[in-house]
Amino acid sequence: MSTVQNKRIVEAFCGHFAHARIGEVLAMMHEDATWWVNGKPHLFAGAGIKTRAEMAGIWQGLYAVLDGGLEMRILSMIAENDCVAAEVRSYATTKRGAVYENDYHLLFRLADGKILQVKEYTDLMHAKEVFG
Repeated sequence: MSTVQNKRIVEAFCGHFAHARIGEVLAMMHEDATWWVNGKPHLFAGAGIKTRAEMAGIWQGLYAVLDGGLEMRILSMIAENDCVAAEVRSYATTKRGAVYENDYHLLFRLADGKILQVKEYTDLMHAKEVFG
């Protein structure tokens, strides 16, 4: 796939989060997809490597506490071969009124038009403050 096509896939993927469309997000991921979050797993439950199925559970738990979706606005993207690097700003409100606004650097690796791997760098302290 071309870098332009890969960037479009990443744009669509991030867009699904705003509408809590977990099924559509999962459909865009390769069966063997992994999602890695920078951090220490013993300090932050979301840190480390997760499978596609594990991410589905994490997202279901996330949307259970959100009042609506999670906006994932792409600020910039760079693509080369099968990789897309995206700078993303998120925004959401929890059902109890807490605001989640975080910045991410996401590195996507694609294969056959699907997300194969995500590496996420974000402020886990802010996530812990908002979500516990």
